[in-house]
Amino acid sequence: MFKLNWKLAWAERSFRLQSICTLVLLIPVLAFVSPFFNFIQARSGYRLNDWVLNQVPAYDMSVPVFLLIYSVVFLAIVYLSVHPLLFLKCLQAYTLLFVVRVICMFLIVLEPDRALIPLVDPFVGKLFYQGSVITKDLFFSGHVSTMCLLCFTMPWRPLKYYFIVATVLVAVFVLVQHVHYAVDVAAAPLFAFLCYRMVNKSKVKAQVRQK
Repeated sequence: MFKLNWKLAWAERSFRLQSICTLVLLIPVLAFVSPFFNFIQARSGYRLNDWVLNQVPAYDMSVPVFLLIYSVVFLAIVYLSVHPLLFLKCLQAYTLLFVVRVICMFLIVLEPDRALIPLVDPFVGKLFYQGSVITKDLFFSGHVSTMCLLCFTMPWRPLKYYFIVATVLVAVFVLVQHVHYAVDVAAAPLFAFLCYRMVNKSKVKAQVRQK
């Protein structure tokens, strides 16, 4: 099924062109991650007086946060890898979402909450942040928006329901850890949905066998 679906999809010229263009765009975007996050970390910004965070004592929820995130990402990759068109659309939407988030973080300069407990990712932190702790990547939440995007992309209901539950838990946990302001988390689903809809308006014809 995996080989057949990709063979049929790759036979379509539109699918090939969009796949190549997406990768050509995504590679420099990922290369831009480390210097950009170091740049925003060095800036001084505005600290919000968040009523929601003021009601919640800060606790370190890093372990459950990343267990949920990695489980969702792993399951999404496994499922979408058998559906080339969905995989391509998800990759395009993620690229657009990241670009939009970079623009938002550049324009909206915020300081983290005083009670923040750093959310340290043992894998991505070393890969993209060069081991440094980034705390000013605030508006909007990258973790929550990415998980929301996977929720929108996933067509299989059992996985979609799990993704929704996991996303809600991650949203709550990052607030409990004071990693994000409430507005960062609340805005994440909106931006994810807008990027998802924009990408899905494009026309990609591929003869992909669906289960």
